[in-house]
Amino acid sequence: MGATCDTTQYDTDVHTISLAADYAATEKLDLRAAVSFSDAKAEWSSLYINYPAGVTDPVLLEMYDPTALSSMTDYSDLHYQQTELSLGGTYQVTPQFYVAAQAAYEIFKDKDPYVYGDLDGESWNGYLGVGYKF
Repeated sequence: MGATCDTTQYDTDVHTISLAADYAATEKLDLRAAVSFSDAKAEWSSLYINYPAGVTDPVLLEMYDPTALSSMTDYSDLHYQQTELSLGGTYQVTPQFYVAAQAAYEIFKDKDPYVYGDLDGESWNGYLGVGYKF
């Protein structure tokens, strides 16, 4: 049982630009940097919900009113922007053994809060590793 969507249009529009660079600082040290920016939008329109044919359950008819659900034309509109910055490097200790590190910073801007409210935020992450080439 449940509802069906007859005529629902969902549009998305995503644009991303990124730039990355690698630089051999010395024979043993490689540096990396990257930046990217994304702008994403999504929206639905023309929502029409109805019951499948033959639904007679009074509880279902009471709990799920298609008329009320069909009025949610901007419930799922989304718009966010995300910026990512990273900087890292690899140092070749020997021809087989190396160490690597990277740090990254991300900014998330929720331009059109909806169900869960404003989801703006930022994060830092990174890694430090060692490797051995066989």
